[in-house]
Amino acid sequence: MLKEKTLFGTVDKVAIAVERIKTFAPMASNINPAGYYVCISGGKDSSVIQALCMMAEVKCEFVHNHTSVDHPETVLFIRREKERMEKLGYIFRVEVPRFSNGKQKTMWNLIPKRGLPTMMFRWCCHELKEYGGIGRYCMTGIRWEESTNRSKNRALHEIDYKNKKEEKIILNNDNDMVRRLNESCVPKRKFVLNPIIDWTEADVWDFIKIFNIPYNPLYNAGQKRVGCIGCPMSTNKKSELENNPKYKDAYFRGGEKWVKHRIERGLDHAGVMRSAESYFDWWINI
Repeated sequence: MLKEKTLFGTVDKVAIAVERIKTFAPMASNINPAGYYVCISGGKDSSVIQALCMMAEVKCEFVHNHTSVDHPETVLFIRREKERMEKLGYIFRVEVPRFSNGKQKTMWNLIPKRGLPTMMFRWCCHELKEYGGIGRYCMTGIRWEESTNRSKNRALHEIDYKNKKEEKIILNNDNDMVRRLNESCVPKRKFVLNPIIDWTEADVWDFIKIFNIPYNPLYNAGQKRVGCIGCPMSTNKKSELENNPKYKDAYFRGGEKWVKHRIERGLDHAGVMRSAESYFDWWINI
């Protein structure tokens, strides 16, 4: 289990992932004394990298970004994990996105300004999840197998300049990353390590079972993914909202405010925004 046959023999994926984490730990600490900034979403992949960091015995802090649209079960799971990790002596922070005036950003106060998020206009991730870690060496549980887009655009190492795709350096070779980080012109940006990028879903579940890793209970309820309720990337968005009527109502009310804003400004969107009902019906079915 967790071994892969190659031209040169069988490799242990756990050992490789741990070695990846150990190799760049000194650089993470040089960038920031706290070490790695480990992104914890509450999903199975982030549970794996959390455990791998413990195995590697590296300096790090675990960070969860509270989005305001997390499943209630995910919120409870994160609370339990925070308590467990802090008892073990680790830093585990739950961060909340905020406007420049200090007010909390939520899906509900952003929709009236930005509209309901869609696959083509997925502003929610940048506003609610990906704002942290600037100037840090971040670690995520991103895996190539999850989507074709990730297999093309995500790598073992990344240097993100301004969170813009065209300004991201993607490296799949450890030597290239060492050379890049040791250059005198290394900018104060966001560096990213994806230590399990080449793992399969089967690898993830094998690891969780073998090492008895705590994981989000939503998976036991049949959930394939445990991201935000109503996520535009989810194939189960409609059923998720039906099962969480309070969230569905909140999305509708946010969309209603957006439509009112558009009407007041004399704007339209291909006739979709004739009413809040038609706009919401279009959004929930796309």
